[in-house]
Amino acid sequence: MPIARPSYRYALEQLYVDQPAEFVCDTIPAVLAWVPAATKAGSRQPFAFELEVAMKDRASATLALGWSVAALAVWDPLVEDRARWLRDGRSPHREHVAEVAAYGLAMVAISVLFPGRRVVAWNRWSAPDILFDETPGALRGVEVAGRSQGGRGALRVVCEGSKTTPGKRAALRDGPDVVEAYLSLWCSRPRVSMMVQVKP
Repeated sequence: MPIARPSYRYALEQLYVDQPAEFVCDTIPAVLAWVPAATKAGSRQPFAFELEVAMKDRASATLALGWSVAALAVWDPLVEDRARWLRDGRSPHREHVAEVAAYGLAMVAISVLFPGRRVVAWNRWSAPDILFDETPGALRGVEVAGRSQGGRGALRVVCEGSKTTPGKRAALRDGPDVVEAYLSLWCSRPRVSMMVQVKP
């Protein structure tokens, strides 16, 4: 008999509880601007991502993401305005919406798949992007990428690379100072994601 595919429901405002607010606050407007993608304003929630999980003792799943703007505004009163500025191209960060939204979604995946695990730092200039432990020589964390279209094919290129570009998996695997690492990859059209264990 086939094993039932897990289904997770997650309210984005919960991210402020599951992870430190200073790591969350700048990613939320980007998530609000990016996840609805081609759907019209006032779009239908929850937004379902098909989450391909390549990790020990974890199964692929569906992640249903929703939010309450009022609940998010408790933490950031300008959250709705900031999301609109990104959507309308009125922010200097307009070219980085996919990247920053993927950071927020990666923290959602961390909170769902690793309950209780907390982000402690953003890495600088090297992988992985999000750190659970920044001990020199023994980094633990998650490398993140977002693509606005292309689905799993686009995410696999990010993961494995192409004839001309190395993939993120190899960079993590070959990093001598990285002892635990995952890839968290997101696409908004169609809504698919990959969570890949690279080390150990």
